[in-house]
Amino acid sequence: MRRLTPRLALGALGVIAMAAACADTRGETASASAQPGTSAPAPAVASAAPAASAAPRPEPWLERTLRESDPRWSAWLDQAEVLRLQILVTEVTKDGPWRTHALRADAEYFYPASAIKTFLAVAALRTLSRKAGEEIPLGSRIIRCAERKPGCQPPKEDEDPDQPPEEEKRKHDPKIRVGDEIRKMLSYSDNDSYNRLYDIVGHAELNEEMRDMGFDSVRFHHRMSAPAEESRETLRVVVRPPGKAPIEIGKRTSTFEPPPTPAKALEVGTAYRDRKGLIEAPLSFANKNYVSLHDLQRMNVSLLFPERPEAARLELTDAQRAHLVSSMTTSFKNRKHAAEHSPLTPGVIDAIGDKDVRYVGKSGRAYGFHLENAYVEDKSTGRAFFVTVTVYSNPDGVMNDDDYGYDEVTRPLLASLGSALAKALLGADRKADAAAR
Repeated sequence: MRRLTPRLALGALGVIAMAAACADTRGETASASAQPGTSAPAPAVASAAPAASAAPRPEPWLERTLRESDPRWSAWLDQAEVLRLQILVTEVTKDGPWRTHALRADAEYFYPASAIKTFLAVAALRTLSRKAGEEIPLGSRIIRCAERKPGCQPPKEDEDPDQPPEEEKRKHDPKIRVGDEIRKMLSYSDNDSYNRLYDIVGHAELNEEMRDMGFDSVRFHHRMSAPAEESRETLRVVVRPPGKAPIEIGKRTSTFEPPPTPAKALEVGTAYRDRKGLIEAPLSFANKNYVSLHDLQRMNVSLLFPERPEAARLELTDAQRAHLVSSMTTSFKNRKHAAEHSPLTPGVIDAIGDKDVRYVGKSGRAYGFHLENAYVEDKSTGRAFFVTVTVYSNPDGVMNDDDYGYDEVTRPLLASLGSALAKALLGADRKADAAAR
């Protein structure tokens, strides 16, 4: 099938172009591998005069801003390596280059958890539109055929909840549709929706889609809540666009082996629990999903600013992109739900309120890793920034014991980060900027 006509600009070198375009004109941006308290080294200058004692380098803007915003940041930054803390912030401006500030960005491995679901959503729309030969209607039904059942009966999680239990032959849930599954996956982080879309795209094909879009760091190894070795087979799926011929996707078994994960420190923790009990050794993440901090942020840039030179070529229509962005947009009507799925929002709201805030993102939380990948905008002034952050907490060092210290460490840290960035990048002269527009 032919591909849809690309609507988005492609940055020739992706992240490299983004880094070049986002150089901090204040000279304070930390390098991607810089440790706390350091900044990118300045070029040497030849001189015949004797070398004078070097003056202390100024603390990078991001670290200085965090330390000044909340006294807890002194301890958090001192423990940044233990916390596997990584932060990438990009200031969005109407004119001139965007400035990027980095703290230990991609210094070591982190588990992306549900934050990787945005990539699957894009891949599913690309795949289905290509198979349909046109933009796939969001109202298209998804019908999965369970293994070891005659005909095309649904797996248990796809059964119609309104069907009387006495009926022997189970029916498919009629509400399982492409647009709804994407919205549930991105708005509520529904893992069943992830697995349905995973069956549509396929394991090998999903990894190929990432390479095709230029997200070279991404590794898809598994479904949600399943190991890699149990994620290579995908079910037969029938997708029914309204008024069109059905799209048949056969059962597949992938033999594709993703390349080694391009990150350090793939072993995490001091011990882990599995079906055999407690194993006194770190848990290896070599066969678990991965995406770099830079690619996470670049995906959001590509969805929200497809005209940017660093934006990836997603091959989505405007309507498809709008559906993804809408599904990722946080509503503040239920602040508890907002805090659960958008962990920077408590701090952002505390700093500037929620009346004029636009918050678009996808978070993740698993194995002690807690992530947010968001775009935050003050609609009254037009000020905005992208922030991608990951932090790890596991006080007892044991993986798979569901005792990770999210409430004690990661949630307070992420809320504080939201407050600090909102005050620094959105709070200054808000009324004056709004009046000038």
